Amino acid sequence: MQVYTNSNRVSIKIILFFLIVLIAAFLPIASFQFFLKNDTFNGYFPPKFFMSESIHAGHLPLWNPYINFGIPQYGDMSSGFWSPITWLIASTAGYNTYTLTLELLFYILLGGLGMYNLLSLGKINKQVKIIAGIAFMCCGYTVGHLQHFNWLSGAAFLPWCLWSYYLVLTKPFALKNAVLSAIIFYLLIASAHPGISIGAVYFFLAIMIFYFFKNENHQPLTSRLKSLSISHLVFLLLLVLLSAGMITGYLDILPHFSRGNKISLASSLANPSTAQSWISTLLPFSTVKNDAFFNTDISMRNCYFSLTLLLFFILALLRSKTGWQKFLLYTGLAFALLASGGVFKTIAYKFLPMIGYVRLNGEFRIFALLCFILIAALELNKFIEQKNKFEGIIKWVYYSLEIILFACIITGMMKAFGSKDSFVFSMKNIISENGMAQKLKALVDAISFYDTIWVQGCIQLLLLWGIKYSLINSNWNLLKKIVVADMIIACLLNIPYTGAGKASVAEVQAVLNKSPNGIPIPALQPIKYNDTLSAEEKGLVGDWSMYNKQIGVVKEAFYPVLLNNTDTYFKASEKNSQLSIANYPFIFTAGIITDSIVIITSYDTMHYPPKIKNYNPTKISLSIHSENKNNLVLLQNFYPHWYYDNTNEKIEVQKAGYNFIYAPIKAGENNITFSFEPALIKWMMLLSGISFLVCSILFFALKSKSSSPS
Repeated sequence: MQVYTNSNRVSIKIILFFLIVLIAAFLPIASFQFFLKNDTFNGYFPPKFFMSESIHAGHLPLWNPYINFGIPQYGDMSSGFWSPITWLIASTAGYNTYTLTLELLFYILLGGLGMYNLLSLGKINKQVKIIAGIAFMCCGYTVGHLQHFNWLSGAAFLPWCLWSYYLVLTKPFALKNAVLSAIIFYLLIASAHPGISIGAVYFFLAIMIFYFFKNENHQPLTSRLKSLSISHLVFLLLLVLLSAGMITGYLDILPHFSRGNKISLASSLANPSTAQSWISTLLPFSTVKNDAFFNTDISMRNCYFSLTLLLFFILALLRSKTGWQKFLLYTGLAFALLASGGVFKTIAYKFLPMIGYVRLNGEFRIFALLCFILIAALELNKFIEQKNKFEGIIKWVYYSLEIILFACIITGMMKAFGSKDSFVFSMKNIISENGMAQKLKALVDAISFYDTIWVQGCIQLLLLWGIKYSLINSNWNLLKKIVVADMIIACLLNIPYTGAGKASVAEVQAVLNKSPNGIPIPALQPIKYNDTLSAEEKGLVGDWSMYNKQIGVVKEAFYPVLLNNTDTYFKASEKNSQLSIANYPFIFTAGIITDSIVIITSYDTMHYPPKIKNYNPTKISLSIHSENKNNLVLLQNFYPHWYYDNTNEKIEVQKAGYNFIYAPIKAGENNITFSFEPALIKWMMLLSGISFLVCSILFFALKSKSSSPS
């Protein structure tokens, strides 16, 4: 594929077009009428919300004291802590249900524009670029993972990374390309779920090897090695500088992280995109029902990338392929097999480094879909450029799909209506529901698996007829419109099952508004009184301990980051009620401390409660009177970088029980300060920030220089 200079790769007009399609396809979410359910507020929103509140209160959000007795926020691989986009939102508008929704939609849009821009590297028809961009933006992976925020933020940067990396490969001595690629790759790994980052290592390594041996420019071996070495040395050096803080932060937490070790083989085979999931490339709506058939989580099943591109993907399989198409096919199939789990994941688990750390195999199918969309787009472009007719192989592929769809419609109707399991028989009850939202919910619940097959089959058949008309008349503008309609319909059919909760964004925000503003001093009350939310409200936002800005939980709050000591404590406390700290405030004195038990207390805390002078997430200063030598326990997780100062000297805290921290206090008055001070992290964070700023300035300076007239 030769680089094609296009001065207007992504114009304002194209951005607006993609934005309109995005809003239409994701209207339930984009309209704020329905919120992003499940993991969005259980796992992804709380750390962003904390960052926002801390920054606006004037504090650096290094330690989050609220999630399960505290975690180092910089070590959270799921929160996007190291992403400049996260910091930009957190430090300006701040995070709420609306800004989080807009951020997610931004990533989806970015992915579509990235695919469009990627295809601008070659002499690709504009309509084909739009078709491929819309297909990637609205593909089944996106719809399936609306609740998995960092799966979509990672996917958004993949086509941009491929675009910039190809520039590095083809123009190895252009510093501008190395700088740009380093920035984009950093945005990928800072935003993405670790599984996508791991997959990206293998994906781009395969591209490098293929390009090297393909030798498009017919260079001697020594020249290829030299150019490859120089370009990658600069690129990797810049990427390491940009990632210095992130690398240091992750290395800091790994020894203390409950998921820091390679998982068991059995766990690594969980939630694949099973072989039967790939019927979604023809019938995406079918994936929302029949768990027993698909044998995986609903979010892992959808692999749709438009009926048009499916047609041309099959055509590409049956016709001669370019070198890039062959590479993309083999690479895509490898990732599809990896996503399927089973024997393929077992082999990878044993022989490929880092693959054993990925828990959800379906995550890898984004690489397969990226490859398949590119293969189909290149085949469609060849069809247009060669002015092929609707005859021969494509005609037979078309009629094969048409026959399959007729068979699906007939079978689905016979099963659905024969068993009276169709939603049609429930229409009277559906119509009787109060309000449109309840009617839609009743309809969603009433649709059966066989309903999804015949309904989707009818839609696909109509689309297929439109595709045939477009191909016969070489009407590529109409074909683009058909793809747009196709992807919008596919999204709207699946979103109620995979992404949208029944409550509105405003209703969820109303619950979050109960959270105190800023970073207040936590109440010195038994931590069992911290949870003040109803079960219904918890169903919307998850565990209230992540929002109430009080320290301490009685039971473990579901969150991806759990420290080893904390995990040990929660498991032990379930078996031994003596370990419970439910009746104690987040600071108390303990007369006796052992390796497991700290709840043998003096009465000093009751008679002489501590006076908190100053509080922020990483520092608490207080005064306390004690009649005897004693120990002051702080219900924060025992973790490196915690210190106390009671004698004008900073000393590392000691471990109280399984996971808390304490400092000895003397008889009489004590003025003590607990502080979290990860000095190396701060320096590396500063290095990353300066590197990002310098790289950004350098890129625009080089870009301006290269575009100025000679």
